[in-house]
Amino acid sequence: MNDEPVHVTLVKYDSGLGVPGIMPPEINSSIEISTTPTGGKVIKQAFKNNRPHSKEEGQITGDNVLTVLTLVDELKTLPSGAPSSGTDVFGANTVVLVRKGKNIIWAYNPSSGCTGGPDNEQASEQSLLQVNDDHKAKFADIVSRIYKAGDACV
Repeated sequence: MNDEPVHVTLVKYDSGLGVPGIMPPEINSSIEISTTPTGGKVIKQAFKNNRPHSKEEGQITGDNVLTVLTLVDELKTLPSGAPSSGTDVFGANTVVLVRKGKNIIWAYNPSSGCTGGPDNEQASEQSLLQVNDDHKAKFADIVSRIYKAGDACV
């Protein structure tokens, strides 16, 4: 089971993440890292008009693997989920999904599902993802460092 790769997917948005409305958020870029402790693969994509514009692939090895796996462990200390309010509570315009094999280890997606409406008002108050300024700063730092480690490999 320890040989199963860890998959990290980050999707960065220019704007609109967690903002209610009919217009989809504008995707800026994505990076997908699939690695075991011995190495793995990185796929980075840039987007234009919410469509893939360019794609780069590379291998992740050595210190970059250790960095990503350490940052995954740090992510696990943060609150996770999909805020029912649809608000980007971390304020980083980034969706994160971390899996090991097929199991989700950690996830954050403020744009999943529809929000609003009279039936959803009470539920959103009860299940609002609670984050503080320290959580926000830590999330932004982790996301930035994962991107940097992946960028170094493409």
